[in-house]
Amino acid sequence: MNKYISVNKEGIKALQRTFRVNGKAICERCVKNALAFRTDNELARKIRFAAIKHHDGCTYYVCKEGEFFFDSDSCWHGIYPNRAEIYLDKQTGEGTVYGPKGNVVAKYANVMLSQINEIKSMAAAL
Repeated sequence: MNKYISVNKEGIKALQRTFRVNGKAICERCVKNALAFRTDNELARKIRFAAIKHHDGCTYYVCKEGEFFFDSDSCWHGIYPNRAEIYLDKQTGEGTVYGPKGNVVAKYANVMLSQINEIKSMAAAL
């Protein structure tokens, strides 16, 4: 799974001015490599820390559909490449699988963590 830190252009320029090597501002490529986790040395770690702490940087993860759940409004929501979707309500314990056309394919009551992989496999196979 890849990840990167997103910072606007002004933030990148500020990071360049903040970090210096031999008295000179570092280049834009050095900052971008650090934010994309292509380099992992002390300077890169400092750049990433400063980007998040002082320049409103946000870490993003790049992964395939179906490998994760969105978590919002006390509900886990999974989306698959075949347009199937899973909704797991964390408060009621109910789970619903929607097919590619939006129809309800399966409903579950009191979903346990041990059942989630089975539900994910079923949704991916639709």
